[in-house]
Amino acid sequence: MTSQINNALVIQFSDQVHTKSQQMKSRLRSKTEQKMVKGQDYAYEDIGSLEAVEITSRHQATSGQDIAHGRRRIRMREFRATIYLDKKDSLETLIDPQRNYAMAVSRALYRKYDAIAAEAAFADVNTGKDFSTTVTFASDDGVTINATAGLTYDKLLSIQEEFIDDDVGLDEEEDYWLGITGEENTDLMGETELTSGDFSRQYAIDKKNGRIAMALGFELVHFAADASTPILDLNSTTRDCIAASKRGICVGISEELTIDIDKRPDLNNLTQVQATMMMGAVRTEGKLVKKVQTTAT
Repeated sequence: MTSQINNALVIQFSDQVHTKSQQMKSRLRSKTEQKMVKGQDYAYEDIGSLEAVEITSRHQATSGQDIAHGRRRIRMREFRATIYLDKKDSLETLIDPQRNYAMAVSRALYRKYDAIAAEAAFADVNTGKDFSTTVTFASDDGVTINATAGLTYDKLLSIQEEFIDDDVGLDEEEDYWLGITGEENTDLMGETELTSGDFSRQYAIDKKNGRIAMALGFELVHFAADASTPILDLNSTTRDCIAASKRGICVGISEELTIDIDKRPDLNNLTQVQATMMMGAVRTEGKLVKKVQTTAT
């Protein structure tokens, strides 16, 4: 990279640097819960439901009832992105190159936030007093919707049905999101129930970019299928898309994104640009997250 920049500087360094296509910000930060964490582990606490007991006689003895308490571990993980900037990289430039490098390393951390959140959606969860019990997605009441024949309006109805039957969003308003790629976007764009005013008064197509933005109450979050490290997991020919409530995934953050630009006295004429962030994620409840398997062609 450095030699390429040096060659460009022989001619002239433009006042703006072209940024190659990439995800530039976190797309799931507003779609997940966040907790500030101190230390290496965080216990995400939960509480179960309770059923009332009918009183059938006078002076009936009161019987205490147990209510389930649970805890899920969020293990903190440290992430860094580092670039070395040679002194020659800043010669004869019309801009400050450090700013562009700082943006590059910060974008790497933003993508990592989404990656660990997506990973937590279907990952095993450590629970129990000492986090020694492992709960899989399936044993956590997780449901998989088979959409390998195409993500259609009927499949969206199936996802919605699962949330309703799990008593999610019936009494209090829930914010739902569905993570997809371009292939699923194309499928949904072909569903007239979503795009035609004959079926809905809700304008589902984003007027600015032409992508479908909402579908049956789900805010659609688009990810690149051809990214060097795709956010949505790809298994052979199937892709694991994520349908979730905003409460479905919690990201613990013990250190917010910090960017340090420092001289490296141990290396000749070199400045180090480094972004650091400590975070971890966990699925809060299986009923709040659905796996939607599609076919990747």
